[in-house]
Amino acid sequence: MAIANRRAIMRTLLLICCVLTSSAVVAQPQYVAADQSMETALCISAATDKKADFKQELRYNRVGAAVAANKLVCNDMPVASFAFQAGNTAVYQHLKKYVRGHVDIQDIAAKPLQGSVMVQGR
Repeated sequence: MAIANRRAIMRTLLLICCVLTSSAVVAQPQYVAADQSMETALCISAATDKKADFKQELRYNRVGAAVAANKLVCNDMPVASFAFQAGNTAVYQHLKKYVRGHVDIQDIAAKPLQGSVMVQGR
């Protein structure tokens, strides 16, 4: 009897963990490219990739970090701010070293992005 109760409890806990994990995965936005340009690919990389992968993408496209930080615009905001808004603080910290004369204003009441986000770089 005790073994059956333990199995039932374990199944219940497993089910609860699965439900909580799946809802956490759904909460992350899906970034969709508006076009096939190099700039858009870099914007999506800034929002979603690890810092090392983003740096690799910059090297592949022969774009310096300083040029990207000061010239690349993603959805009408600088790429560093776009990475920060997407929650990619590692890429943001990397790029902010290269930003010239920039002030960050952080909206502390902003809601996290959900669903699909259309991304366009220029």
